[in-house]
Amino acid sequence: MAGSRATSLGALALMAAGLVAGLPSCLERADSEQAPRATGDCARCHGDDTRGGTPLQRSAPPRDLNGNTSPEYPGVGAHERHLYASATHGAVACGECHLVPKAALEPGHADSDRPAELRFGALAAEGGRAPSYDPNTRSCSDSYCHGRARPVWTRQRPEPEICGTCHGLPPAAPHPQTTRCETCHGEVVGAADASGHRDFIAPERHVDGVVDVRAVACNDCHGNAKNPAPPSAVNGDTDPSSPGVGAHQRHLGGGDHGRPLTCGECHHIPAKWDDPLHMDGAPAEVHMAGVAAAHGHAPDFDRASRSCGDTWCHSPEPAAPRPSPAWTRTGAPLDCDSCHGLPPAAPHPQMQRCSLCHGEVVGPDDHSIISRGRHVDGVVDVSAPTACNACHGSSANDAPPRGVGGETATSMMAVGAHQAHLVSSGRARAVPCGECHVVPSGWRAPGHLDSPRPAELTFSGVAVAWGAAPTLDGATCRNTYCHGEHFVAGHASGGALTRPLWTTVDGTQAACGTCHGLPPPAPHPANADDCATCHENLDSNLDFIRPELHVDGDVTFRVP
Repeated sequence: MAGSRATSLGALALMAAGLVAGLPSCLERADSEQAPRATGDCARCHGDDTRGGTPLQRSAPPRDLNGNTSPEYPGVGAHERHLYASATHGAVACGECHLVPKAALEPGHADSDRPAELRFGALAAEGGRAPSYDPNTRSCSDSYCHGRARPVWTRQRPEPEICGTCHGLPPAAPHPQTTRCETCHGEVVGAADASGHRDFIAPERHVDGVVDVRAVACNDCHGNAKNPAPPSAVNGDTDPSSPGVGAHQRHLGGGDHGRPLTCGECHHIPAKWDDPLHMDGAPAEVHMAGVAAAHGHAPDFDRASRSCGDTWCHSPEPAAPRPSPAWTRTGAPLDCDSCHGLPPAAPHPQMQRCSLCHGEVVGPDDHSIISRGRHVDGVVDVSAPTACNACHGSSANDAPPRGVGGETATSMMAVGAHQAHLVSSGRARAVPCGECHVVPSGWRAPGHLDSPRPAELTFSGVAVAWGAAPTLDGATCRNTYCHGEHFVAGHASGGALTRPLWTTVDGTQAACGTCHGLPPPAPHPANADDCATCHENLDSNLDFIRPELHVDGDVTFRVP
């Protein structure tokens, strides 16, 4: 709308023509009651009185004072383009670019040489701009109406003007970096078609000094009908490989294994669209809080790798921290061992029967999450086992089978000869659990769940009788009183098997003669058939009268 408008006559020319004194006002009203006169108005010197529009519109070139009608002449230029509304803007008043005289002889009208003196009005100077016109290049600069563009007054431009000519498409940040103009400016501009063209719904409200922005909902700019989170992103992206989309829906939906996260756990939630920290630049600022920072974590987001660091939610296990997956990861959903070990590292019990201690959250299949709201919520829900055999053992007693890992075979160390020891037989007493290892007072007692398997053996009772110092060497017991390798006064036991294998449970290690000789070696009497003579706990068939008094740390005998 700025340019060289040749709208004034030189004073000398007017005087010479003898017309000046008789010219009426250029603002003289022309309506149905007073038809425009053929002479005596502004269009008599410039413009065309036969055109439509207001008197001022009819008075603007083409034609200029010299009768030129081509826009290449400065006196013509883009007058018509400015004075008449188009598909992209409303009509611009003459006074926005130069003086509009009330009379032909008003100072500043016909009292100086051409070109006309430009005096930009409020629209061009909107927003603190200082518009100016360069007669050499015939272009405006620093005008609100043309923004960053410097249009040449005498150069024909396309109609309608291409969006993005005057301001960016989109404008530079902090304007949202999206070309979906209709989202915020839908009262003025419509949506783009397949070719990118868009029509103005109210062109008179465009380039009028006011930026019309309607109130919007969060999902007007990003998200969908389901929730405000992408897809789609503010630039229209819908692919998770785009950072603006990424794993938004994975987090907000929670999936099968986790609770739904709230938006505020990762970034600021504005109270309204123009709040600080909302549309002040791209990409969004990540301010993680809540679960991500639980238990002293200091989470951050690395834009280069597109992944989080030091988050509790993706790495709750201090002993064996896990890397967070890439935000734009598009593979399979995360599984149980994506964030913590399965099982977690010691001192967590090295077993995968999660439901034993986390049964309020984890299902009986030890994989499914039955309470998503309590998973990945910053709290580890532990339901104390109600009895020892909740984790190991059975209804018979607390010892395996079953082992803490679900083991049932005696060939496995977690099972082995537990039941052979704990159940009394015709030859031996039942051995209490505490004679081999600690019996905890509670499931969290020291020495119980604070170290990896196997259980810590702390021999006592019969095993250490008569000065024995037993150990477990691999799967074999050594130097125990109860199995005879350590014998009274250091004498050899003479047993066929004095180092029993824990995982051999076939009865062969419990027969007479396996722990001590039958008879024991000298100085024991060499009599294998008449043990009852000296050992009153045996009958003539070598059966024990009171089995609980056998392998009890005492050797009882009577003098014949």
